[in-house]
Amino acid sequence: MGQILQYVINGLMSGAIYALIGVGIVSVYKATKVVNFAHGYLIMFGAYFYYTFSVIVPGMEIMPDWLASWQPEWLLAWKAGLPMFSPMAAVADWIANLPRIGLGLVGAMVCNTLLGLLIERVLMRPLMGQSTFAMIMITVGMISILSGAASLIWSADADFVPHISPNAPIRFTLFGTTIFLFGADLVNMIIALLLFAAIVAMVRFTTSGVAIRATAEDQSTAYSMGISVPKVFSGAWALASLTGAIAGAILATRNGISPSLGLFGFSVLAIVLMGGLDSYGGVLIASLVIGVIEALTQWKLGGDWAEVVPYVAVLIVILIRPHGLFGQKEVERI
Repeated sequence: MGQILQYVINGLMSGAIYALIGVGIVSVYKATKVVNFAHGYLIMFGAYFYYTFSVIVPGMEIMPDWLASWQPEWLLAWKAGLPMFSPMAAVADWIANLPRIGLGLVGAMVCNTLLGLLIERVLMRPLMGQSTFAMIMITVGMISILSGAASLIWSADADFVPHISPNAPIRFTLFGTTIFLFGADLVNMIIALLLFAAIVAMVRFTTSGVAIRATAEDQSTAYSMGISVPKVFSGAWALASLTGAIAGAILATRNGISPSLGLFGFSVLAIVLMGGLDSYGGVLIASLVIGVIEALTQWKLGGDWAEVVPYVAVLIVILIRPHGLFGQKEVERI
């Protein structure tokens, strides 16, 4: 029982990250009816932007020393009295990194959003009114462009970035079982779920959300109602890129930073198809389920099987319900 709870919680934490990634795919699809195959590479760029502004920029000679490592007197005095590797020592180290973490997140969100807007304006908008298939093929071509551009701008070597939150070990008892977690993973899950909830609330209850839903139903009718469809398209790509930057920063802190992060998007795309391309709720449920299946498979069968078994489940669901668990039946398959 104890191990099952441990792995279920680990799976839920991974599933929350999958949901944050999936929300970008669903947002673009709901607004444009385009499946963005390059979303994983937008996430990769978000991770590299976070690396640039949290590691490279603070290390430049022209930058103040406090940006790379903030060491006020009160923090040094506090750290001096803390046991090494204690939870409070991890918090103190995180505080010292706060300036570069903040710069990294802001820089990643701004730059990745601008990248998404550039892609929409230069590559996608000229094809408005044309075949959806042509727009999807553009996203497929973007995979090579973004992958190649990342290799030209940054080194292909793996590197590490500062955690967004303190990575202190956490132990607690649940149903008589001791559960062990890392603080950064728990905070990452909370951030992912809060962002997911905020985006769903925005789509349901704001004017911008009504415009997205109207455009998703019928672009011609949306135009006739005075809705600026190009602005809706831009907003969807900006939203996907913004969430992609945060997801990229989280993934970089969990797995390190490397060009292979771009491949992560294909796994999440399968999860989105399982939940339903036009269903935020479906994507959340599918993400959490696949995260738990993945964790339990790793526990019982090993890491190699963990990359196979969950996606066999995805394929079975898609074969039975091609539109996904919660997707609308009129969703076209690709």
